[in-house]
Amino acid sequence: MRIVFLGSGEFGLPTLKRLHEEHEVQAIVTAPPRTAGRNRKPRMTPIGCYANEQHLQLIEPENINDPEIVSRIKSIEADTMVVIAYGQKLSSEVIGDHFAINLHASLLPKWRGAAPINASIVKGDKTTGVSVISLAERMDAGLVYGTSVIDIGETETAGELHDRLAALGPDLVIDVLAGDRAYVEQDEMLVTIAPKLSRKDAQIDLAEDAQILARKIRGYSPWPSCHLEISGIDCKILRAIPNNKSGNVGEIMEDGCIAVGKGSLQILELQPSGSKPMTWIDFCNGRQVQVGEKCEAVQ
Repeated sequence: MRIVFLGSGEFGLPTLKRLHEEHEVQAIVTAPPRTAGRNRKPRMTPIGCYANEQHLQLIEPENINDPEIVSRIKSIEADTMVVIAYGQKLSSEVIGDHFAINLHASLLPKWRGAAPINASIVKGDKTTGVSVISLAERMDAGLVYGTSVIDIGETETAGELHDRLAALGPDLVIDVLAGDRAYVEQDEMLVTIAPKLSRKDAQIDLAEDAQILARKIRGYSPWPSCHLEISGIDCKILRAIPNNKSGNVGEIMEDGCIAVGKGSLQILELQPSGSKPMTWIDFCNGRQVQVGEKCEAVQ
């Protein structure tokens, strides 16, 4: 099968690699290089880097719906379009007569939108998965051709769940492309939205319930990441679980947990400013953290 692949983020890489192995990837469309890092040098997307490594035709438009880009895509001989985390809405002119599918990181209609993986952890879902859908005028509202389901781990972060969900993509997409295109329509009564995240979303209030805080910490790890000031150090909190023991909000208790509004937080992993990620025990030993010290949320 001849395929045009559209994607920008790492989420689509496993599926792109599989499609390249088993089908004919005629062209790859991705976002143009953006400045990033301390030196602010332009960086290609992970998808663009793979295209160059494999010497595949690469298109990097600022606007996918620009008439010149539309014309270029139409000139490519392809049967199918596969879209994964591309970042732009495709017009009907771009799609044309192609059978076009999208891999989305949730069990639609739950968690339509830009941040479904984060939302599934923050809201306390026990399971999640990926869906292959048709492209539609409304965001993530297409026909569902197939799904794959997994359980969410009790200490799993959004970054870890992202990688596990990405690994589900290849088999599901290949099965849909080889199948009879049977589908089910999404139930609009069950729709929930996972909007794009900002750093503000990860600001935490230690007066909240430990269950809620632990889910936020894991759901926003590694980005946008929750921060606490501990022993005067700005720390990115990477992983935590709730504890039933209570105390004065913000204080480090004898068992090493941090008291919050209801219960306490057991920090499993954190990253102090200017340091590498480490366990809570290593952090405390290296900085002689004392029982009774007060922690503050970083705003």
